[in-house]
Amino acid sequence: MLVALLVVAGTAAAADVEEQKVLAKAQRMLRQMSLERDAAQAESAKLKAELEQMNRKLAGVKKSSEAALAKSQESNTALNENLQQTAQKLHQAESEKNQLQEMVNGQAELIQSCESKNTELVQVNRELLDRYQKKGFFDALLQREPLTQLKRVEIENVVQEYQDRIDQMEFRRKAQTAAH
Repeated sequence: MLVALLVVAGTAAAADVEEQKVLAKAQRMLRQMSLERDAAQAESAKLKAELEQMNRKLAGVKKSSEAALAKSQESNTALNENLQQTAQKLHQAESEKNQLQEMVNGQAELIQSCESKNTELVQVNRELLDRYQKKGFFDALLQREPLTQLKRVEIENVVQEYQDRIDQMEFRRKAQTAAH
């Protein structure tokens, strides 16, 4: 019995030693897992802190980009308004330029007309001077003849003809501007 008790006690002791080894191994594994869990929690806390920091940075960047976008849109609106005003001014300037060009063309035509009439007036004046220079004593005497006064009428007709030609060629500003 003693042997049996010793065998049982030896077996029990052996089982105890075995259990203690398993228990020690389990405790080591538990401690290892606890250390790993703590390391994972620390890493998780660190990552959460980094995530919060990144979220704050993202919010700041988002806010500044929204402000920049709003400022850009305001600037774009102002530029569009400025572009429209400039286009209107350009259209108005082109219209004024066209009006001035028409005025210049009208003035050029007027000057051309004046030059041609001036040339004709000079010609009429030369003809008059030529006739006056060729007028002789006999013509002057006939012009003053009191009875028939034929030469005087003839001379008055010539004078009237030249006067009509001069009047026709005379530059009249009001008549010219009304015609244009």
